[in-house]
Amino acid sequence: MRTTAGFEVVEEDPVASVRLIGVLPHLDRPFEYAVTPATAAASPGMRVRVRFSGRDTEGIVLQRTARPTTDRPLAPLTRLVSDDIVVPAAMMRVCEEVATRCAGTVGDVLRLALPPRHARAEKNDRAAEESEAVRAAEEAEAAQVPAEAGPPEGTQAPETGATEPDGACPSRPGDRYRGLSALLTRAGAPAGPVPRATITLDPADAWTEVAADAVAALDQDRGALVIAPDQRDVERLSHELTARGVAHEILAGTEGPEKRYRTFRRILRGATRVVLGNRSAAFAPVRNLALAICWDSADDLLEEPRAPYPHTRTVLQCRSHQERCALLFLAASDAVPLRALTDSGYLTRLDPEPAPLTQLRPRIVAMDEYLRDREGPSGRSRLPREALRVIRTGIQHGPVLVQVPRSGYVPAVACTFCGTRCRCPRCAGPLLLSGRTGPLQCSVCGRREDGYRCPECHRAEVRAMVIGSTRTAEELRRAFPEVPLRIGGGAHGPLEDQDVPERGIVVATPGAEPAPRGRYAAALLLDADAMLARAAYDADVESVRRWSNAIALVRSAVDGGEVLVVGTSTLPAIRHLVAHRSEVFWDRVLADRRELDLPPFTRTAEVVGAREACHAFLEAVELPDGTDVFGPVDLGDPDAPGRARAVLRLEPQRSRELAAALRAEREATPARKAPGSLRVRLDPPSVF
Repeated sequence: MRTTAGFEVVEEDPVASVRLIGVLPHLDRPFEYAVTPATAAASPGMRVRVRFSGRDTEGIVLQRTARPTTDRPLAPLTRLVSDDIVVPAAMMRVCEEVATRCAGTVGDVLRLALPPRHARAEKNDRAAEESEAVRAAEEAEAAQVPAEAGPPEGTQAPETGATEPDGACPSRPGDRYRGLSALLTRAGAPAGPVPRATITLDPADAWTEVAADAVAALDQDRGALVIAPDQRDVERLSHELTARGVAHEILAGTEGPEKRYRTFRRILRGATRVVLGNRSAAFAPVRNLALAICWDSADDLLEEPRAPYPHTRTVLQCRSHQERCALLFLAASDAVPLRALTDSGYLTRLDPEPAPLTQLRPRIVAMDEYLRDREGPSGRSRLPREALRVIRTGIQHGPVLVQVPRSGYVPAVACTFCGTRCRCPRCAGPLLLSGRTGPLQCSVCGRREDGYRCPECHRAEVRAMVIGSTRTAEELRRAFPEVPLRIGGGAHGPLEDQDVPERGIVVATPGAEPAPRGRYAAALLLDADAMLARAAYDADVESVRRWSNAIALVRSAVDGGEVLVVGTSTLPAIRHLVAHRSEVFWDRVLADRRELDLPPFTRTAEVVGAREACHAFLEAVELPDGTDVFGPVDLGDPDAPGRARAVLRLEPQRSRELAAALRAEREATPARKAPGSLRVRLDPPSVF
């Protein structure tokens, strides 16, 4: 074995294969280094430091061998960062599969999976680990009592399990869904098919209770990982598990580096078997992982904004494949990707047992033509009398939720005559009203526009396109001056669950709704047409998801819960809310996407970057036969001129071919030292 001069090597397995983190795509492969006596403890999965291209670079040891595979002289391992095996073999396979699926590099995936090392956190946790070991040994020694010795006088033997007075176990929300108990029984089985399923919950069943039931049903030696989009969702599940006495850890990206790394190390050494977290916890190194649960996988917070942009759903699928853990998706509404996975046979749909409708959901009513005509002119207003009646009746029994699509006062205005949206003459940003008597102001550059005139018809009168949460709260304060009112979302910040007034009104934007303990007595979904009119091809599906999440916070009809949807009642998305578990809406959505070759019936990729780099990439890449190429077209962004975008489309059965072709060209582009930056992303969220 040849080495560079000036150091000694160990005798046993002196060659270490290292995967570098954060290198260019064409260098994303293992490199061999010599093991010195100072780094003799280096084992597969440990962090090391090496010299690469004149820089001190971090890497992960893949294996130790006796001989190198190259005749070049080997440089030494500079330093062993830690004795912890931070990337077990199974996790390394997961990272490699994620990189393959997303046309990215393993180094980038490792950067997402590993938190930065914190020396003080590691030292403190090692001390805690030693003290826990001593305490466990003392308890084990104290527990060694002769078998014939019974419990001390005056004490009773502990109960092995709690039962109801009549001998029947209490009913749990998870028991209603057929097949869930079988999935939990098979979770973590070393052989046989891996169970994977999706559940669309009824509004009466809280997802935190169903997830807690599933986690508590696992054996004590099996691990569980639960991912939720928002940190407040994680905390709600944590409170549920704490109330049940289930030990768990929260691995959140919002924590500081010291606390996060200490939690990561506790999970790594198996101090706890249950881990909760958001997107950043999808790679948590749970010991003996048997079950992975994802709540509301269609939420955009689960889309990774860093290369190679893996969705949390993709990461959990890879972990289910490599670690043979059961996979369970929970949601208040169906999702198109999960529908596609169900139709392909990858997921099993678990439906609930039949039950009276009044026990499963609140009473949901849409403002149809009958209700509007019955009210007269006020029935066509934004807040009809029926909406005020729902609020007035609801606050007599509990809090009332009012959901509006946008925050702010009037976040979008348009010309009264021609309907042209008002935009800033300097930066073309949208103009908005920040108060009842305030002037028009640009939301991008802050320009105040006192003498605005429409560029199309030159008129000065404007009207509101969308009413924000602040303006809605102002109107409700005038209608209910004695009722407590709170605003959540936007500039007002999040509203905590415990801050919801007992008999008050909560005005919140989608996703910012607090969840009071006793649920809402009623809910009002305002401006439904405006939410459906968003400039996105999946606006209807996303609106149904946001509405369903709000409806899940309302009491069932048997407890007096009521929901009013203010919008055009004949629209398919609104009709879907009124109908219980109807398949008509989803069949129509999937049929339209199939006809238009939209996801999930095609696999799409996006290439964005400098105009010359984008053209050169598309000319050099060897795409599979049948790939549709749209573009490249100039983005026309005034802040970033000279950028172009292209969209690639291929049938999903050949998606691995597309990912392999894009990955190969990404590796070749920096090797040619082509000018210009470039970003390649598979399954972008807003491709059309």
